[in-house]
Amino acid sequence: MKLPSLSELSPYYNRIDLLEKVVEQIKKDFNWFNFEITFTGESESPYQELYVQILPLIDELLNDDYPKLMAMLYRIDLDEEFLNKKLKENHHSDTDEVITDLILKRELQKVIIREAYSS
Repeated sequence: MKLPSLSELSPYYNRIDLLEKVVEQIKKDFNWFNFEITFTGESESPYQELYVQILPLIDELLNDDYPKLMAMLYRIDLDEEFLNKKLKENHHSDTDEVITDLILKRELQKVIIREAYSS
């Protein structure tokens, strides 16, 4: 099985079985830094529900605690070089929006990788 890159994740966005695991992974990673993420599943787009919650946290960290943001990204496994590359590619977007999108995609990718190797 070829594992998807971050740009190849869209077919997985609506898979409820994976989504529940992504939510748990995000909760775990953000809780590590004392941020609580809640997920109701009532939104039309699960991605959007998580995005709306994570975006202000990332914005706050960017402005007030950059070292904590970098520690969080390290825990999530988004390295600084990759992040800088993506920020340059998306120079028209706000930094907090690009980081939030990358976090959600990386968390989904981690769940997909775990699923592939557990079966």
